[in-house]
Amino acid sequence: LDLDVLYINMGSRIYKININNGKKIKDFGENGSIEAASLVAPMIYKNNLVVVTLSKSVFVFDSNSGKFISSIPIYEKRNFLGGLPWGGVAIDNKKGIVFINTGNPRPALYGVKRKGNNERSSSIVAVDLNEKKVKWDFQETAHDLWDFDIPSPPILHELEINGKIYEVVISVTKTGNTL
Repeated sequence: LDLDVLYINMGSRIYKININNGKKIKDFGENGSIEAASLVAPMIYKNNLVVVTLSKSVFVFDSNSGKFISSIPIYEKRNFLGGLPWGGVAIDNKKGIVFINTGNPRPALYGVKRKGNNERSSSIVAVDLNEKKVKWDFQETAHDLWDFDIPSPPILHELEINGKIYEVVISVTKTGNTL
């Protein structure tokens, strides 16, 4: 793993930067960058670059070359816009699970044309990088009309209760809940 680099998302691209001189590493992707629009920081898992994209998928690239490896969709079927991954992400490197907080469905305050619960919007979504699928999700606010998406990044923690350690993911919500 190369510790002298930084992956930065700007616009619709992810750039690989040499931290010693601040220059693009030109043999990564196309002249130092790859196409992957994201509002959250990219992550490294098993020498791969993991990017949670605005196209509502998790993209996996080779972290050295920038070569595309795979795409894991967050949504299978949707009848709404929005639900973008923007509230933050966290990765469990031991288990290969990415935790994603998603935004509210659009249009935000008018839900007549987006019937149902609008699954995986205003939610925490766990994506298994090894199995290449969504492992589970938890929706904080179904059919969100109040802008109650989850704005803070998920926190991975080992919680001790009665001498037993539980691995947990914690998200603080706009409604005041701690999930």
